[in-house]
Amino acid sequence: MAETIDLTGDGGVLKTVIRKAKDDAISPSDSLPLVDVHYEGTLAENGEVFDTTHEDNSIFSFEVGQGAVIKAWDIALRTMKVGEIAKITCRPEYAYGSPGSPPEIPAKFV
Repeated sequence: MAETIDLTGDGGVLKTVIRKAKDDAISPSDSLPLVDVHYEGTLAENGEVFDTTHEDNSIFSFEVGQGAVIKAWDIALRTMKVGEIAKITCRPEYAYGSPGSPPEIPAKFV
């Protein structure tokens, strides 16, 4: 069974590696902050998909650490390597906060 790692120490951002990267794969850094990701966002309570790049096979690109995405992504992506696949679970304060992002993301979702 895959190990789940608490990336924040408070259970706010959890990472479970689904597929490890190759040993020589690189990670994002201050000098290489741009990442390209495929993702599927689901609600923990019912597994409903609220956003995905898989339907149209698109890629989402952003610079890690710039605040362009939810806090959980800025935290988790810094620990990942090219080719790694992981499940990231986060509490509302590391995602969209208490208000959520209606209508797709309800208030206080995990």
